[in-house]
Amino acid sequence: MSPRGFDTLLRFLAALAVGAAGGALFWSIHAPLPWVLGSMAACAVASVAGLPIQASAATRRPMAAVIGVVLGSSFGPHLLPQARDWIIPLAALPFFLATAALLCVTYFRKVAKFDPATAYFAGMPGGIAEMVVMGAERGADERAIGLIHGARIFLVVFILPFLIRLDHAPVAASAITPVTGDVASWSLLFWGLGCALLGLLIGRLLRLPAWHLVGPLAVSAAVHMSGLADFRIPGWALAAAQVGLGATMGCRFVGLTLKELLRILALAAGSTAILLAVTFAWAAGIGTLAGVDPVLLTLAYSPGGLAEMSMVALSLALEPGVVVIHHLTRVILVLIGAPLGFASMGRKSGAD
Repeated sequence: MSPRGFDTLLRFLAALAVGAAGGALFWSIHAPLPWVLGSMAACAVASVAGLPIQASAATRRPMAAVIGVVLGSSFGPHLLPQARDWIIPLAALPFFLATAALLCVTYFRKVAKFDPATAYFAGMPGGIAEMVVMGAERGADERAIGLIHGARIFLVVFILPFLIRLDHAPVAASAITPVTGDVASWSLLFWGLGCALLGLLIGRLLRLPAWHLVGPLAVSAAVHMSGLADFRIPGWALAAAQVGLGATMGCRFVGLTLKELLRILALAAGSTAILLAVTFAWAAGIGTLAGVDPVLLTLAYSPGGLAEMSMVALSLALEPGVVVIHHLTRVILVLIGAPLGFASMGRKSGAD
């Protein structure tokens, strides 16, 4: 390993240590989703304080794979009879995304005074990497887009569990039932590791969105729905993966001064407030119309990350499969619709 690679590894291990300490603190005060939120908060503070920590997309992948396997294990034959309940929420999703995007893009143009390209891709309810790449190709400020999306996800993941906690108490989820015994451990190692490795391979080959999460999730879901196995991931393994996930999110602010961070958070807070207001309104309306739990739809429609919102659903004993399906649909719709919308906006400006 090169000196630079060794230094990166040490910084990542330091981030995990800081994240684990933050997670333990949040767990001790019974905060919702403690290992993600505590790790995320602690690493964000450490990043701005200038501590030698670092985490990247590459270091996030093993943790995302574990979470993908966990989420896949929540799928099963019981979901099929519920599929008809998703028709209306899924059909309404494009209109929800269009409403949320229009309001946020307008906010970044009028309030943040971003240029049209930066405002457009900063306001899209899509993934960070995809929006940064698309924006950069069209002359936008990719750093601003990345920071805004990172801060938006940070705020949503941090705020939403506390808001939902007011109405729903967390319960033990069957997908993370502790596993004991030598035979169970060997079986878990075979199935869990096998789903993770095969899923990573398939996800990379097929270039799936968020392949490091979706690939293992798809393989694990197929194993559980087919009845080949019904393994469960131990709670300690999921907690470790959540610490890594939170640390990666907190380390997005490495290199920022406190003043820069507060400015980004203030701008992101405005768009987050808009997105959450739209999410609550649509979830309540569509939930009433379709007869689906509005809290579940709030997580399914929310502008947070797929893994994070699914983890919240899992902690509340709601159906994470519903959240996964809606977020994957959201990602695909934004990937297809965002370039088309920007091109259309350009043609309209040219015509004017």
